[in-house]
Amino acid sequence: MRRYETVFIVNPELSEDQRQPLFDKLNGLVPEDQGMLVKLDEWGSKRLAYVIKKHTRGYYVLMDFCGDGALVKEIERNLRLDDRVLKYMTVLKDETVDLEAVKAEMEAATIEAANKEAATIEAAKKEAAKKEAATPEPSEVAEEAATPEPSEAAEEAATPEPAEVAEEATRSEPAEIATGEGEEGTESEATDAEETPADEAEEPKKTAATSNQEEQ
Repeated sequence: MRRYETVFIVNPELSEDQRQPLFDKLNGLVPEDQGMLVKLDEWGSKRLAYVIKKHTRGYYVLMDFCGDGALVKEIERNLRLDDRVLKYMTVLKDETVDLEAVKAEMEAATIEAANKEAATIEAAKKEAAKKEAATPEPSEVAEEAATPEPSEAAEEAATPEPAEVAEEATRSEPAEIATGEGEEGTESEATDAEETPADEAEEPKKTAATSNQEEQ
C-alpha cells in the first residue's frame, strides 16, 4: 500500500451545499477500494496561477489517502467526469505505508484539531467577558450623567439663583424710590409757586391810620 496526495480545484462559485456531495462521493471511494482516507483538507478559495475555464480563482482541496494504483485511477476518473472540478493532480507521497503509524498520526491530528477548537472557543469567551466588563451598567451611566463635572459645579455655584437676583433687586429699590419722590416733590412745590396768581397774593396789613381814613 502507498500513500498519495491529490489536490483538486473546485469551481469557486459553488456554495458549501453544492460542494459537499462531491466530497462525500470521494470519501466513499477510498474504503471501497481497500484504501484509507487520512484527511480531506479544504484550503479554501485562492487565486489561480492562470485562468482555468474562465475562472481566475478556485476552491482548493487536498485529499490525503493510502491505497494502490487502482484507487488513484478511480478517484481521478471521478474528478475528470465532474463538471464542478476545474483541475486535479495526484502525487506519490510514500512508497510504503505503516498503517499503525498513519492511524497514530490521524489520532494526533484529531486531538490537535479539538484543542484548536477549544482554544478558539475559550478566546471568544474571554473576549466577550472583556467587552461585558468594559460596558457600564445602566445605573452607573445614569449616576455618572447626574454627577456634574468640577467645572460645571463651579460655574453653577457662581451663577446666582433667580430667587437671589430678585431679593437683591428688591433691596435696592427703596433708595431709588426715595430719591425719585424727593425730586418729584420739589418739582411739585416749585410748580405750585409759579402757578399762584398775582391777585391771590397776600393783601397788605391795614394800619390804624388807614382804617380811620376809610371810615371818614
